[in-house]
Amino acid sequence: MAESIANTYFEDVIAAGIPCPHEDAFVPDGVKVYYRVLKNNTVSSEYFLPTVVKDDRPLPQGYDNCIGKSVSVFDDLQVMINSIFRLPFNRGKKKTIGLLKLTANDGLLKQTFDNKNHHSWWRSKAFDIATVETKEITV
Repeated sequence: MAESIANTYFEDVIAAGIPCPHEDAFVPDGVKVYYRVLKNNTVSSEYFLPTVVKDDRPLPQGYDNCIGKSVSVFDDLQVMINSIFRLPFNRGKKKTIGLLKLTANDGLLKQTFDNKNHHSWWRSKAFDIATVETKEITV
């Protein structure tokens, strides 16, 4: 597994019951920007929790209990918009996006699922939400 300076994660990764984060997870470089949809422009820790998977929809290929302990982020804003807001009822609506320049202290990442721009992020307890920039966009 890729090592991180901050090896204590916000979520209980041991409860995943499998090696977590995955062996091929990597340390973010502090340069690349990652994106996450926020509920509003007041940044809160609750916006950086794993996405709850609903029982009524199929799980993506590659999903496991470890991925279930991660936060979903994208490394391309337009791809994220196209993936999440592609339905007609979202068009013309304002959304707040969090911009994250993740560093080794913030946890580990792994590119996941069929979308090469989607990453699972195992957030460390050291992650500082004050570092998150916000941007309002119209989709």
